[in-house]
Amino acid sequence: MSEDLEMLLKELEKIKADQQALKDLEVECKADIKQLLNDNGLNDYKSELYGSISLQKRAQKYYGEEIEAMEDQLKISKKLADDLGDYEIKGYSETITYRAPKELF
Repeated sequence: MSEDLEMLLKELEKIKADQQALKDLEVECKADIKQLLNDNGLNDYKSELYGSISLQKRAQKYYGEEIEAMEDQLKISKKLADDLGDYEIKGYSETITYRAPKELF
């Protein structure tokens, strides 16, 4: 069993490293695409071979000082309740957590 876990952990380590490299490439690629769209005055582009892309804008909303203060107070109250154990557990989810060896960082 130990050998199987070591083998799978080694594979997971490689997958995580590959994912990070791909994530970095994705960020660069999206920046290049955004620049090309902006330079050409486009909001979207459709390719018959590769799908489509579009610029999305999301409004940054400000609800006023009162609601902002209420949100801040809610965050504080939830943290306090969590620290004091003043909550009810509704269920659990289970996942595998991977931590890379320290020499990777």
